[in-house]
Amino acid sequence: MSRNVAESNEQRARRLAGVAQSAEAALAQDHVLRQAKARLIEQGDKAEKKLGWLLRGRLADAIRDRAVMPVWLVTVLGAVPPANRTQEWTDLATQVLAYRVTYEITDQVVGLGPEPYEYGARRTQWYRELVKELRRW
Repeated sequence: MSRNVAESNEQRARRLAGVAQSAEAALAQDHVLRQAKARLIEQGDKAEKKLGWLLRGRLADAIRDRAVMPVWLVTVLGAVPPANRTQEWTDLATQVLAYRVTYEITDQVVGLGPEPYEYGARRTQWYRELVKELRRW
């Protein structure tokens, strides 16, 4: 009887060792995927910052040169930043520009274009945040 118990325990130990090895492999794969995802997020964050700086620079140049602003920008924010809220205006204008570039909005009158469909959660959230901020202007 003790021989049967020993064999049973040995079989159970082998099964558990196999399960443990599978779990270790899954954890290792998860770790690799998390690192890859973290690198992609970091690259995306860097690209977003770079785009923001480039857009902000172009906007500042246009304001400095007294260029005629596009109708969609004038409609939502006015032709020039106000003297007392220049930084806030510039930040929001840059965000609207980034949204338009990111989602290829070409509407010449409506700043953010049509409201996005619900399936694009990030886009919908960004759109709603911008609409909320633009209402203050």
